[in-house]
Amino acid sequence: MILGFSFVLIVSLLAACTESNDAAENEEQEERVVAVETEEAVEKDLVIDKSIYGRTAPNHVAPVAVQTPGEVKEVRVENEEEVDDNDTILKISTAAGSQNVRSTTEGEVINLLVNKGDMVDPEEPVAMVADLDTIKIEFSVTKQLLSLISEDDKVNVFIEDKEYEAAITNVGTLPNETGLYSVIATVDNEKREILPGVVADIRIPEKKVETAILIPTSAIVNEENKDFIFTVKENVATRQEIKVLETESDVTAVEGINAGDQVVTTGQLTLIDGAEVNVTGGE
Repeated sequence: MILGFSFVLIVSLLAACTESNDAAENEEQEERVVAVETEEAVEKDLVIDKSIYGRTAPNHVAPVAVQTPGEVKEVRVENEEEVDDNDTILKISTAAGSQNVRSTTEGEVINLLVNKGDMVDPEEPVAMVADLDTIKIEFSVTKQLLSLISEDDKVNVFIEDKEYEAAITNVGTLPNETGLYSVIATVDNEKREILPGVVADIRIPEKKVETAILIPTSAIVNEENKDFIFTVKENVATRQEIKVLETESDVTAVEGINAGDQVVTTGQLTLIDGAEVNVTGGE
């Protein structure tokens, strides 16, 4: 009787251990499922840009000057005020009588420094009128980059973290004292978002890889001087060796995969070939 009871107890314990082991194995298998994010590989051209820095300025500035010395009797405008061609800026009293000092162009009044009662003369402008509807960007390039630029080309410009499209309007043909060539680009500024005197980052297309497979640079893993990525199909990750053609910041042109492949961009560092994955996000 005691032997029978002991046998039943042993069998029960063995069964419990087996169930416990099975549960642990199932839990371990579930833990092996890696959460990843993916993006789709696309086929398109990759343009490699070169950053050149310049500075913004009004597209055109016209001085407002008096013809004869005199005393300011009235100031008709303020700085940042819009004026039209032939608008009166000042009234002055001269030896020949009262005179109106007028703008010679339309634009925004800047650098108006005179007040009523001040004496003025023709040697110094009393104000400037600037065209700020269009902003020009002046920058310089090397001879090598000059060959990549032509008038009327469109380039991307970043000014205070905002992107604009600029048109190349003037390309220098002679180098300056530093051996660089002057270039001018213009940007539409009707909304007056761009101020004169700030730094602009001009992107000049320097190189182009045509019809390449593009993936996020962050997806690439390098080990032992070999580049590879993981692609996902039916929740299974496959390690694929690739050849890097060119890299432009966060995008890289590669060979070795196809357009439309889902490339792992987050979680790839913990993956092995054939691992089960759970795609939790991505584009």
